[in-house]
Amino acid sequence: MLRTLVGLTATVIAYASYAQHGLLGALGLALPVAALGLAAALPILTRGEKANLGAAGLMTAAAVVVHISGGHTEAHFLFFALLPLAALYATPAPFVVAVGYVVLHHFVVGSLLHGSVFMHGQPVLQMALLHAVLILVESWACFVAWRRFEDRRELVERLVSERTAQLRRQHDALARLAAVVHSTDDAVYTASPEGLIETWNPGAERLYGYTTAEVLGRHVRALVAPEMEDLVEPALLSLDRSSNLHLERLHRRRDGSVFEALITVSAIRDAHGALTGHAAIARDVTAQKRARAEAVDAAERLARQAGELTRLALHDPLTGLANRAVLQQRLTARLSARRDAHSAVLLLDLDDFKSVNDVFGHGAGDAVLLSIAERLGACVRPEDTVARLGGDEFVVLLEAVHGLEEVTAVAQRLIAASNERVEWGAEVFQVGCSVGIALIDPADRRSTDEVVRDADIAMYAAKTAGRNRFEVFEEAMREEVVAQSQLSRDLRRATTDGQFLLLYQPQVDVESGRITGFEALARWQHPVRGLVMPDTFIPIAEGTGTIDLIDDWALEEACRQLAAWDEAGLPPFHVAVNISAHRLARGDLADAIRSGIRSTGVDPARLEIEITETATMSCAVEAAQTLHDVRALGVSIAIDDFGMGHSSFGRLRALPVDRLKIDRSFIAALHEDTATGSIAGAMVAMGSSLGLDVVAEGVETEGQLQVLRSLGCHSAQGYLFGRPLPAEEVGQLVRRSTSTVVPAGDTAVP
Repeated sequence: MLRTLVGLTATVIAYASYAQHGLLGALGLALPVAALGLAAALPILTRGEKANLGAAGLMTAAAVVVHISGGHTEAHFLFFALLPLAALYATPAPFVVAVGYVVLHHFVVGSLLHGSVFMHGQPVLQMALLHAVLILVESWACFVAWRRFEDRRELVERLVSERTAQLRRQHDALARLAAVVHSTDDAVYTASPEGLIETWNPGAERLYGYTTAEVLGRHVRALVAPEMEDLVEPALLSLDRSSNLHLERLHRRRDGSVFEALITVSAIRDAHGALTGHAAIARDVTAQKRARAEAVDAAERLARQAGELTRLALHDPLTGLANRAVLQQRLTARLSARRDAHSAVLLLDLDDFKSVNDVFGHGAGDAVLLSIAERLGACVRPEDTVARLGGDEFVVLLEAVHGLEEVTAVAQRLIAASNERVEWGAEVFQVGCSVGIALIDPADRRSTDEVVRDADIAMYAAKTAGRNRFEVFEEAMREEVVAQSQLSRDLRRATTDGQFLLLYQPQVDVESGRITGFEALARWQHPVRGLVMPDTFIPIAEGTGTIDLIDDWALEEACRQLAAWDEAGLPPFHVAVNISAHRLARGDLADAIRSGIRSTGVDPARLEIEITETATMSCAVEAAQTLHDVRALGVSIAIDDFGMGHSSFGRLRALPVDRLKIDRSFIAALHEDTATGSIAGAMVAMGSSLGLDVVAEGVETEGQLQVLRSLGCHSAQGYLFGRPLPAEEVGQLVRRSTSTVVPAGDTAVP
């Protein structure tokens, strides 16, 4: 329509120029048509707005042509000829515009300028109505034709769209199927009803080694192994009766190699059901079948291993003895049987096994456990059970015994067997064991855990009584355990409730008798039990871990007391504090000592820590480093209970030790006639050779003191010089001390 308006604009200019209106006049007459055409071309207008402007432009062009001719040119046909163009916009608005334009132009303009619109002499109103009716009729005809055309067009478009979508879906499905066929590792090919190959995918090329050009037109017989060729024709014939075949055949590749193929063959039929070919999918299942065979072999191996695992689940992996699960099962069965005969549970714990592991390593420990396990099994009957609970603990279940004598006889055999020597390379070990016995009578109502617990209680009673022996469980033992448990709970509260105190036992110079220092000894002032001695609470504290709190408290309290004595004007003697092996192994002892020294301001040279000889052996590496850190602070170090731990000469030289304290058991054996050649004399000589001060513990008689003087011992400690004193009595003792030995009767306290 816009191109039509452009053509009409040019026509108006040409016709006006021809009618002698001049160039400007021609342009003026063409201006309305051009303006409506340009307005209809604006992109911001809707399609309906453009149609209305275009229709107005067509009508204006016709009216201008009539006006230019002065009514001589009958250009009204443009109203009828050009109006269908507006119908292309599929809107009735242009028709309304056309009718209105005719009425307005023919009636109004025809009335004002009659000669410029009509030359026939007819009435203006009649001509205007006639042309308007013609426009209406043509508009109605165009609109009806357009509506029918539009309905048919929409139907055609819908059918085309649906068919296009259907074809697109089919194309997409075929494309996806082609992509799958192209990308799969399986061989996919089609063949004619006679078996001639027609299509061949890349998977088939990879599987068989034939290119598409090499295989097209060949019979499928070329794909099977020679011994399988006779089976091809029957398979093809069977497709007439069935739609799918699943076969396993030996196929061959281009290079002649044979493989096991799993083949699925499907019939291809036309719309009438006639066979037009077949499609096949082939897969190499050689590795799959080999894997299946290997899986069967693996399953058989796993079954055998399961049996072995079951055996391992019921036996100790190191010794091969029954484990805790088997013991519990058999003991439960024994308790449930309620037989007439008695039975017994014996719990064994090796006495010196830890030192074997710590000093010589787990290889030596395993050798000892294996040897002991074998011997224990030889000490009992075949119907009895020997089990290892873990570590160095063993349990023997005696199924049927005739009395306590028979049980104790077995216990003695077990102890004797554990005491036999165990050789490991160049080393020889002898560990021994402690045995706890829990008797079971036919009416016993205890559970398995309770029986083992009672045997365990009896075993600890045997260890407490001296080790390498047996004890039979009694109810009193359980009561003692309960009491110990209560004491353990009380001990935890004691560390926070201020129930501990330090007593101080003097240490004197053997030659002059003057007091040189004190050993701080911890005591527990129990609110109910009264004063509890270290041999009672120290083992409990070590077992519960509260020993570290006691050690740190003792260090801080000793430093505080030293500062108090300095403030009171007492001589600057030293104080020794005992440190446990557990605290020594933590590695932060130097930090605790440094804190106590800083908070009290005491000279570190006046503080001494005492560690047992066994403590330096049980945690050798940690102990050496910790002691070096402590010694770097200026604090002295003493080895307590020397002679009980079997330290080597080289071991002592490697440690930063200042003093050796000979254990009281060696001092008790001293007599004037045994001074030469005594163990204590050897210890004094060894200490002197190392440049160490030697202190004798447990000196109680003047004779022992005289022997120590003759041996060259430097210092002594014991009841001869005084019992442990409260801190407030130390000042009185120091002030009364003279150049002679302090009489024990003057200083001792209850």
